[in-house]
Amino acid sequence: MQILCVRLTPAYLVGFGGAACSQNIQGIDTAPVLGLDHIPLAVADLDEAAETFRELGFTLKPGRIHENGIQNQHVKFPDGTEIELISASKARDPLTAEYLRYLASGDGAAFVGFYAPDMDRLASQLDADGRNYRIDDGLLSFPESDEPRYIFFGQRIRSTTDQPAHFEHPNAAEALIGVWIAGDDLTAEYQLLTSLGAAISGQEVHIPESLNARVARLQQAEVVFLAGSRQLVPGRRIVGATIRTSDLDALRGVLTAASLDVPPLVLTNNGLSMFIPPNITHGIWLEFRQDMGG
Repeated sequence: MQILCVRLTPAYLVGFGGAACSQNIQGIDTAPVLGLDHIPLAVADLDEAAETFRELGFTLKPGRIHENGIQNQHVKFPDGTEIELISASKARDPLTAEYLRYLASGDGAAFVGFYAPDMDRLASQLDADGRNYRIDDGLLSFPESDEPRYIFFGQRIRSTTDQPAHFEHPNAAEALIGVWIAGDDLTAEYQLLTSLGAAISGQEVHIPESLNARVARLQQAEVVFLAGSRQLVPGRRIVGATIRTSDLDALRGVLTAASLDVPPLVLTNNGLSMFIPPNITHGIWLEFRQDMGG
């Protein structure tokens, strides 16, 4: 059976097939996807959101104005993961139009990127699964008609302008290690992540209250699957993210200095956590997790 692989550039369709579409996946000895790449957090007012994240103890790296008018700022971590604050003001192309439709219902996480260090290896597995996809500017994504459309894959490509200071966060945040996904039917997500190396099992989680949920484990991250009733805005599947921190006392200090409420510590199976609610973080739960030995 011939499997179609569609590659698109921003301007035109460039072809079908090619090296990245090879169906030969023999010899793969590690999972194609290892963890998270980044989460784009769509915000209506970029300056306001950036100030909020500074009050939460993050150091932000200024972004740039893209050709389509998109603006962004970055919360970067040493391992290459990040949260990207992103905004659009006019519908100048399909992407900006999509962000504006999204923002009509308020701020929130629009997409989630997973880490695929070898894009050819990832493409080979997707070919074997019979999936269509496109590769554009180092990112692999699915066509709009396919599920799950909001998931994409990147390679944690570092910018030449990154400086050590960009990774030093007063709240002691170190890495993006988890994402929470909510929906009534998450079959497509289960199938996709399982085929890419995740192990899914039921276990106790905290969000921040304790409940039983399915969790997909990758080498460097976890995906917590929640019921659709947990969606913050109907239809939006990304509801939370987990950040590893080395010192929750540092987070407590920056929240106190900013006159923000300090949430209680929650003891979980993974360590100690503090949960910042979405009404503060522009539409996403942020769990700051410290290992018990940290």
